[in-house]
Order: sequence, then C-alpha cells, then structure tokens
Amino acid sequence: MTKKIILTIAVLGILMINFASGDVIPENSHSLSRCVKFVNLNDFSDVVLIGFYTGPMVDTYEAYQIENDKCLGKGYKFNTLYIYWTTKKKIESLNLEDLKLDSEKIAGSGSDKEGNPHYYDVYSPSDLTLLLEDIEPYGGHIDETNPLINETIEYSVAGYSDGKLVVYKSKQTSEYNNGQSNKVETFKKPNINNKEPINPALTPEQTQNPEPQPVKKSFWNSIFCFFKRLFGGSC
Repeated sequence: MTKKIILTIAVLGILMINFASGDVIPENSHSLSRCVKFVNLNDFSDVVLIGFYTGPMVDTYEAYQIENDKCLGKGYKFNTLYIYWTTKKKIESLNLEDLKLDSEKIAGSGSDKEGNPHYYDVYSPSDLTLLLEDIEPYGGHIDETNPLINETIEYSVAGYSDGKLVVYKSKQTSEYNNGQSNKVETFKKPNINNKEPINPALTPEQTQNPEPQPVKKSFWNSIFCFFKRLFGGSC
C-alpha cells in the first residue's frame, strides 16, 4: 500500500514538473499577449455564445457565457476551447455547470505495455450547436527576432444562412516592440443579411404542382356531356 502511495506521488510530481516547465519562457523569446473577443453580440439579442473547454487540468469540462467585447479564456494554456451557440430562450433552461454531454473515445499518442493505444474521452454539449472549434486565446511566446508583442482578434456575427448562425473574423490588430506602427487588418463580412433565422425553403416534393384530380360531375352534367360528344364535342 505504501509503495502505491509513493508511486502515485512520484507520478504526480513528474507531471507537475512538466507542466511547470511548460510555463518557462525559452531563451531568445518573449511573451505574446493575445485577446480574442466577439464585438457585436449586442446586435443579436437572441444569440447566446458559450465558451466550452476541456483539457488536462479540467475535470470533464468548463463552460461560460461569452460577453460582448470581452476577451475569451480557456483556463490552462494546454486546454482546448470551443465556441457553441444557442438562443436566449433555450439558455434559460440550461445549467452550464451540469450540461448534458456526448462523449467520444479518441486514441492518444501513448500506448500500454502490449502496444495498445491509450484512449481518452472527448466531451461535447449535446444541447448546444458548435460554432467554432480549437480557438486559441493564449498568446504564449515567440522568437525574439519577431517584434510582435500583442494581438487583438475580433470576431463578429454575420447573421443566419439556411437557419445556421454564421460568424467571421472581422478585425485583427497587431502591436510591436520595435517602434513599428500597429498593423490593423479588417476582413470582409460574408454576404448575409438575415438577422433572424428564417424558415427553410420548401423541399422539391412540397413545391411540385399536385397532380390534377378528376372533377366529379353531377347527373345533369353527365347527360349534357353525353349529347355533346354525340355531336362531335368534348367535355
């Protein structure tokens, strides 16, 4: 029993050392600050965006409601951030701390003594719709020869297309440490003008003209048609 405890402590110690060493800035490099945010959520009052992240320092998942013009977060830098969306009405019935989850087993890079790959579970919220995946709000560090020190990346909601919400990177601002002027890039909005979801178009089966149905004739109409045909006419 004592050996198991010692072994567990040793493994945890190695993991902590690895995580701590990951925070050390390598030589000949400097930190890069980054802010990723959504900037026009106030124009879409029925849209609710959810940040959802998983990773080695997270028990199952963490989730939060994204606020307009506020930098996104993902906890520890090795976590993975996804953006989901839902409606304002639906979010009222959800508890972000206890979401219904789907899971999928993914093979990792390691393997056991028999050579079988290690698997780990990847979770996703079943009641939310995926919008963006693997968003990186963490800047980290870059080579000292690169003068970039700060990035601000802005996303905007474009509207709806076929009932699906569409977002895009609308602007990116880069700052430097060598006296260079800030670089501001703006990106074209997709050609979408629907601010509200619209009902999908009818399917081809629904839009086809129905087959003509025979008209029921009355007794006198039948007599009239009989004599009309008798003299070369038609009904």
